[in-house]
Amino acid sequence: MDEVIRDCRSAYEAFEFHKVYHTLNQFCAVDLSSLYIDITKDRMYCDAADSALRRATQKVMHEIFYALCRLLAPILAFTAEEAWRHSEAGGSVHLEEFPQPQHRDNDASAQVAELLRLRSVIGQAIERARQEKLIGNTLEARVVLNSDSDVTEKIDKEELEEFFIVSDLTIHQAKEASVSVTKTPYKKCARCWRHRPTVGASKAHPDLCDRCESVVIALSGATR
Repeated sequence: MDEVIRDCRSAYEAFEFHKVYHTLNQFCAVDLSSLYIDITKDRMYCDAADSALRRATQKVMHEIFYALCRLLAPILAFTAEEAWRHSEAGGSVHLEEFPQPQHRDNDASAQVAELLRLRSVIGQAIERARQEKLIGNTLEARVVLNSDSDVTEKIDKEELEEFFIVSDLTIHQAKEASVSVTKTPYKKCARCWRHRPTVGASKAHPDLCDRCESVVIALSGATR
């Protein structure tokens, strides 16, 4: 988002409005829709309402929304104003200033670039497995990743499973990246659709994984 803000501010200053449009369109279609929202939709739909990961994502989306409204305002005047008022932010978006970039985290950018590279390798292997009818969909895959990057040692395995959108991930460090895919033996959770070893372990909720069971129990208690 910070990179988008920098690029859009520079384009506006140079009166290159077409660059603003292309930058924002690319950001919404690729970085948001095809990547960030796709990765985080599991935590948004299935985590507890007050979970740290879910709340962090809501905060990010909140910041993105207000930045996009202000950056789009000179181009989509009425749409930006309607979105701004619907958010109950108060006032008019046309009285707001453009957002300022907050920081540049080169380490985070480098880590994401490495993860996206590995995600591409995993995606290709999963697609081959689907074509060979070893699996029906991505969440049925048991993925063994031979990682040639130390970034996979710095991030929790569950977060890596979320980033790669897989249910069953094993990671080994190697000199060259490679992936093997088989069908996971774990059952499918009826709520999040992920195949987890804890599905079937609970007598009260045999069709749920432990994460979803805890959320359902908490919701049941809250509605009584």
